Amino acid sequence: MSVRGIEFGAGYEERQPVVLLLDTSASMGRPAEHPRIDELNGALTRWFDGVRAQERLRTRVEVCLITFASAVRVYDPGPGRLVHAEQADPDRLFVPVDSMHPPTLRAEGLTRLTEAVDTALELARTRYRTLQRRRVPVRRPFLWVLTDGAPSDAQGRPLDATALAGTAGRVREGEKKGEWVFQVIGVRGADLPMLRVLAPKATSPLENLDFGRILDLLFQSTDDSSPDQDADLIHQQVNDRAARLARMDRLERDLR
Repeated sequence: MSVRGIEFGAGYEERQPVVLLLDTSASMGRPAEHPRIDELNGALTRWFDGVRAQERLRTRVEVCLITFASAVRVYDPGPGRLVHAEQADPDRLFVPVDSMHPPTLRAEGLTRLTEAVDTALELARTRYRTLQRRRVPVRRPFLWVLTDGAPSDAQGRPLDATALAGTAGRVREGEKKGEWVFQVIGVRGADLPMLRVLAPKATSPLENLDFGRILDLLFQSTDDSSPDQDADLIHQQVNDRAARLARMDRLERDLR
């Protein structure tokens, strides 16, 4: 089966859309001697190159990659670059996971997280309904946010709980309807209280874990969930797994 010339592997049974929302704001350019954005770029390249050996992911998962800084952009595999969502054909923004070749990300600008989430919700809903309409077996989309900062407005001012309420309400309403599962991973400096306003039961702090292991956590958790599993239970499983990884990481660092 193909989507605009990009083919899924043999053994494909159902589709699992995943939206990956990545913070590329200026804070990801720190520290200067070892920028987090360089770590993330390396981890993305290695992870997607290696996924071809993971058959269940390779034959099921399709990824839409969104970045957010002062602007929200989505990866369009046609031109092979990040573009504003309204400039791209939504039908080609979800790429089979083993065909994803992520662009080199650059850190600059603000943290327009709410706009990114609203864009992701709309793209996920559209994709889910499109596949249903085509009678393609499809699981509800997973939306994964990876951020090291605090949501801001267009002037760079941090958003408060009131400003986050609209987006948070849309996230929770969609989860109740079974339209998606939404999870936030906060790393190294993330404003966890504000992120928990957005996702009260679905925010996992992974302060020091490397990005490669975080990607493993995200996609393995997606793969392990069952189609009819309650979203709150999935959140708890992800949080438990993230906590175990964090403990293991601390133990490994203590033993060095």
